[in-house]
Amino acid sequence: MTIQVRPPIIGFHTDELAPRGKIGVIVPATNSIVQPEMDSMRPPGVTNHVSRMFLPPRPYGDMDEYRRLLETEEGEFDAALKLVLLCEPAVIAEGHSIHSFRGDAARGRAQKAEFEAQAGVPFWTPSTAVLEGLEAIGSPKKIAILSPYWPPADDMIAHFMRSAGYDVVGSGGLRAMGATNVARIPAARILEGFRMVDRPDAEALVQVGTALPMSGLTEQIERELGKPVIGVNVATYWATLRSIGITDRISGFGHLMARC
Repeated sequence: MTIQVRPPIIGFHTDELAPRGKIGVIVPATNSIVQPEMDSMRPPGVTNHVSRMFLPPRPYGDMDEYRRLLETEEGEFDAALKLVLLCEPAVIAEGHSIHSFRGDAARGRAQKAEFEAQAGVPFWTPSTAVLEGLEAIGSPKKIAILSPYWPPADDMIAHFMRSAGYDVVGSGGLRAMGATNVARIPAARILEGFRMVDRPDAEALVQVGTALPMSGLTEQIERELGKPVIGVNVATYWATLRSIGITDRISGFGHLMARC
């Protein structure tokens, strides 16, 4: 699934403030992290345009119901997509992780293709962006995964990554109580979470959960643990830029954004 880098898009998908392209971003209504993190990675001549969607809350006191909703909840994605398309973006980034990790990698790629057909422009889901990011850094096969989620979600993510050919040697979640509480997790706890899931044989670290405020911590984590980190917001924005021909190397967000 190597990114096909397109020539820079001009005309229809640009404007005076975005001569290189407009990016549409779809996020859950509760998510307060994706927008500022992607804005912090935005290169000159690009603008981001966020559309929010309603998602039903999950019951954190009932893991059976939590698991069921992970597989069945839909939210109002279609309405958010229709709204953001009105500003004529060149590409769309999905700022919601867990739905894109349902099933296996084949299902994830099919979902990406379905959204692209629906949107009429390139579309990046978090799961396919993570796979693309891992490929870009050399396809390390042994990975450890951190999320803000609870065990049913962590199991789902691990299954997805194994189906893509990765050996998940460590996995764990920070068990945030509610969607908005993910954004309140402090840096020290995120760093401790990575230390918790890391294993000596892990060749790379993966982070899932778009509301977890960690993109700016990526370089620190990579220095401390000595391994590349593929964080979901960084990977999604990186793949989004590359797919419309924008190849700027952006420092401050780890190996993927700075070197690939």
